[in-house]
Amino acid sequence: MYLSASTLNADAFSQYGEVVENCGGTAKQPLATPFSATRPGMTLGFTVNRLHHQPLDGIRVRTLERHPHSAQTFIPLIPSRHVVVVGLSGSDGVLALPTLRAFVTNGRQGVSYRTGVWHYAFTAIDTDSQVAVILGKTGRDDDTEYTELDRDALVVLNEE
Repeated sequence: MYLSASTLNADAFSQYGEVVENCGGTAKQPLATPFSATRPGMTLGFTVNRLHHQPLDGIRVRTLERHPHSAQTFIPLIPSRHVVVVGLSGSDGVLALPTLRAFVTNGRQGVSYRTGVWHYAFTAIDTDSQVAVILGKTGRDDDTEYTELDRDALVVLNEE
């Protein structure tokens, strides 16, 4: 299976979450998704992760995760393009393969996944990177769920 990675933009990504950027003429761009949580008493975790870059032609997606109680936000601290792979759940809660999409950031964009959106690891492709990550935590060891694809999905760049 191939996933054709398109250029990340707010409209194409809207069903999965928000693009973290300010591309308009306003001084401030408010974002709603990063701090949404579905359970009272959750705390926000904030980490800085190091990412080792992978060549775009070598990204094979097999395991995806989702966070059923909170959004998750990735904010790049070092300019580098990143691959973002996302999918939605069907009515049964299982990943709906037809909704699986891949995007490539422009090197300055982050993302905030909506609660319950399946996603692959935020992956640097130009250079090693660092990202700030925000995730709500329940404290009950139920903040992350995983799913496996039957076979790898290879991410390829869509020449737009």
